[in-house]
Formats: sequence, C-alpha cells, structure tokens
Amino acid sequence: MENAFVSWRDYEGLDGFGTASNKDVADLRKALTAGQDVANPGASSGAGFPLRIESLERTLKVVTYRMDDVRLWKNISKLPAYNTVEEYNRLSQYGSNDFGGFISEGDLPESDDTTYSREFTVIKYVGTTRSVTHVMSLVRPAHGPVIAQETVNGTAHLLKQIERSLFFGDSSLIPVQWDGLQKLITDGAPAANIIDLRGAPLTEDAINDGALTVKTTPNYGKPTDLYCADGAYSDLAKSFYPAERYPIQPGGWQDGMVGLSIRGFHSMVGPIMFNPDVFVEFGGAPSASAVGPAAKIPATPTEGAAPTTPADPASQFAAADAGDYRYKVVAVNRYGKSAPLTMTGPVTVAAGDKVTMGVTEGAPAPTAFELYRTKVDGAAGTELLALSAARTGATTTIDDFNADLPGTSQAFLIQQNVEYFSFKQLAPFVKIPLATIDTSIRWMQLLYGGLTVYAPGKSVMFKNVGRAAGSVGGGGA
Repeated sequence: MENAFVSWRDYEGLDGFGTASNKDVADLRKALTAGQDVANPGASSGAGFPLRIESLERTLKVVTYRMDDVRLWKNISKLPAYNTVEEYNRLSQYGSNDFGGFISEGDLPESDDTTYSREFTVIKYVGTTRSVTHVMSLVRPAHGPVIAQETVNGTAHLLKQIERSLFFGDSSLIPVQWDGLQKLITDGAPAANIIDLRGAPLTEDAINDGALTVKTTPNYGKPTDLYCADGAYSDLAKSFYPAERYPIQPGGWQDGMVGLSIRGFHSMVGPIMFNPDVFVEFGGAPSASAVGPAAKIPATPTEGAAPTTPADPASQFAAADAGDYRYKVVAVNRYGKSAPLTMTGPVTVAAGDKVTMGVTEGAPAPTAFELYRTKVDGAAGTELLALSAARTGATTTIDDFNADLPGTSQAFLIQQNVEYFSFKQLAPFVKIPLATIDTSIRWMQLLYGGLTVYAPGKSVMFKNVGRAAGSVGGGGA
C-alpha cells in the first residue's frame, strides 16, 4: 500500500523556491532587463538598454512665456517710418489766452495764435543672431524643421525685449533703447498725471481718479485700457470677492462655478479694459551673480563713498519711514548686469533725510546703475529694486529720496488709439542670412522702430503700486 502522507522525503532531488544552487541563481540573473536608465549605462550582460526605442512626445513643451503673454505689442498701431529720425507736428493750444474772447460793441477782438511744436522719435534697432549646424539641419528632428523652430524661438525672444521696452525702455540709461511709456509719460505729461500710490494696491477709486485726470483740463483724453502687473490685477479682482460685490445671475451660480473674472471697469468717463502683462513686474532682488557675456558686461562697481543721510527738502522719508536700511548696487549696460555691490550699512535714516552714496565703475564701463534697498528695518538679503540712475562719470552719486519704493510696480492707463501713440517701423520683423564661415547656417532677426507717444497727457502712470495685505505667492512682494 502506497504511503498516504506527504513528507520532505518526497522533495529530495527537486530544486524549489529558496533551495536553488548558486549556479541556478546565476543562470536566472541572465534574464534580459529593460531597466530605467536615461543615459547608456554601458555594455553589460543582461542589460536591455540598447534594444529600447526612445518614447518621445511629439509636442514640444514650452515652460517659458508664450506669444499671448505679449499684450501691448499686439495692441499698438504700427505705422511705417521712412527715416532714422521720424518727425511729427504737435498742436498743443488753439490759442495762447484761455480767457477773454468777449468784446464791447465796435471793439477789435484780441489777436491770438495757435501753438505748434515739432517733435521727433529716434529709430532704434533690436535683433538676435541664431545658428544651426549643417548636420543638425539634416537629421530627422522630433518637433519639426530645426531652422523653422529656431526662427520662431528667435522671434519670441525679440518680442520679450520689445514688450518690456515698450513699457520701460530708457535711452538715458541704455542709449541704444527707445524710450518706453514710463519715460515718455514722466517727461511729457503734466505732473498730476503721475499718481503715486505709495505702496498701496491698485483700486477702483485710483483707476477712476486716473480716468478723470486724463479727461479733464489740460488733457481732454478718453482712457480705454489699463496695463499692469499680474499681482496688481489680482489684488484688483480680489476687491470684488466679498459676497455683496458678486453679480449673482438669475438662478444662482452657473454650472457650479464660483469666483470672479474681471475684464474691465466702467469708469466715470467710459469703459476701461484690463490688460495684465507678465512683463510689467514688481521690483525683485538682484541676481547673485553677473548676467550676460563676461567680456562685455560691466564690472562690479566699488564703493566710492559710503552712504550718508543729509537733510533735504525733497525727501519723502516720513516719520513712519525712519529706521535702518541696507543697499546694494548693480552696474548695467546693454549687454547685461554686474554682480551686486553691498554698500556699507545699515544706514539709519530720519524723517526729512535723503540717502546719498557714490559708486566707482570698473571696466567694461556701465551706462547706468540699479539701486536695491530693503524696506525699513529689513534684514540683509531682502533688498529689492527701487530705482535706476544714469552713469555720470567714473564715480556716480546715487540719491535715494524715498520717491521710489522697493518691490513695487507701475500701471499705465492710456487712450489706446493712434491719437495717443503708435510704433513707427523703419523695418518690420526681418530675417537676414549671414555669410557661411563654418559648417553652420546663421542668420539675424531684426526689427527697426521706435515708440511714439503723441499726447502724453492722454495717459496716467500709477507709480509705487504695492500688493494687498495678505497676498501670497507670485506676482510681487
């Protein structure tokens, strides 16, 4: 009779789990593995990397700005230019006497004259050089023809420079730049058209006051568009969040969606559209290192004179601003920026003081300096951009009157039509091939033009725009 019980004796001679010999284990390890290597790990027994085909998405993922972030350039009227200096005539007054006009019977009316002026815009040039090796132009690319893709990338790069310069270009700081809205409004508009929010957020009240400023004497404009930083736009939208401000639709919220998206504002002088622009930014911290080609950017300046605090009637340091401040200075030219210089500090400031300091340039020389400052009693390392100053010599004196607050931004309320401004183009976007001097294909992408603001008074610039209390995340400090 066979044994009806199973015992370990029945497994003699068999290799079960956990009882294999060393040779059997070695043979098992010879199974081909796919692995998860990104780079070739080299030739090794059992490695399946050489047999793996790359799985690459056909869509190129863009993680920087996109074309629809460029707002002002798309909206501004482009007019042809025919010279490197474009002139235009400005009629500023129909008559020199705003009073009078009434006469007695039989009198001769007073003689009066119209006021004209000849103005001009200097054409400036912006461009980028791109190249693709001949070999790269022959391979099968993942995202379409390489030269075409690089041309698109070059255009996007130029649009970023153009958009920023339409707002903040300043030929007194970087001579090759055209002047942007900030410079042209500051220099050409009445003083009342610069509205200083002193760190407060943008509000309906401020926009309405700005609209009335544009409409009334002596400007006679009709504002249509507001350009501002995303953070300022966010704070403006949040002012509508309380329940009593929501425009509830009949039947309640639609599709269960809550929140509020604002596209414009009905001011006392008409509708104004909102244009948040990623290239209008709050003043940030300086880069820890130099930015740009090392042989061309300015050297880090040295301290020519430590900061002092003389009294000055133009000072905007009030009693609430009294305290300690720390400063950094960055040298700037058209190629880039230097590493920051930390000035002697902290600097103790009283109400009515200004802070004055001197910086000595190195080589290559800068054309301007950026001044970074902490908020009152701020710690070292929290310096934010406050102002820019033009170079005046081997040693440049920089004064801080507290007129420009660190970490703030600007907003521009404009009459967006050709009566207010245009962009004069001597040459629109153009691509020019370069000579072949090696096994690469090179070309330039260029645009020649300049911003012309015919009537600066038909706009308002809000300066020192701050963030609402409690704001967190991106969009400015």
